[in-house]
Amino acid sequence: MNNSEIRNVTKEILKGKYKNVMLPFLLANLLLGLTQSQELYSSAYEAYGLSYVFTIGSLALLIQGPISIGLATYSLSIVNEKEYSYTQIISAFKYFFKALLLVLLFTISFAIGFLLLFVPGIIIALIFSQIFYITAENPQIGVIDAFKKSASLMKNKKLQLFGLGMRYVGLFILGVFTLGIWWLWLIPQAYVSFAIFYKELQS
Repeated sequence: MNNSEIRNVTKEILKGKYKNVMLPFLLANLLLGLTQSQELYSSAYEAYGLSYVFTIGSLALLIQGPISIGLATYSLSIVNEKEYSYTQIISAFKYFFKALLLVLLFTISFAIGFLLLFVPGIIIALIFSQIFYITAENPQIGVIDAFKKSASLMKNKKLQLFGLGMRYVGLFILGVFTLGIWWLWLIPQAYVSFAIFYKELQS
């Protein structure tokens, strides 16, 4: 399935579901965005100093993993046409330490690649991009095994995922001209499209 077909299937799956999924996706993304906000860290540093920034950063790391797995779980349920609920987004907190390790290893891997050169960082992010979907589908899988499986699934698929991601980046930029209103539809579409991409990797 190419990226245009993924987009078409996404729209078909979400037809009639937007009113139920818009708010959960939006709130989860706002929370993740807040944990990654450079402005937040800069303001905190200027107002309270380095110790406060360290505290916020630590809390952010504690949140990112479970929410990322939860969003993957929620998205896969929608794609698989199973019963889905916003509570799935916070369900991965029961795998807290595994989620934390996933985020830490992913962040370290990406940072090392980024420090070497920008392109290796992007490639590493693409190679390990499926770890949260893999863990969402099989919570018992080990952390290292999730990384290995993601690397295996992403062989010869990195360029397609990069293209799919860039397509949504372009759409989100265009959404600025709607004062961000279009993002209410685009955020669910992006997550569902990436979940479909993951399912296609296994076919």
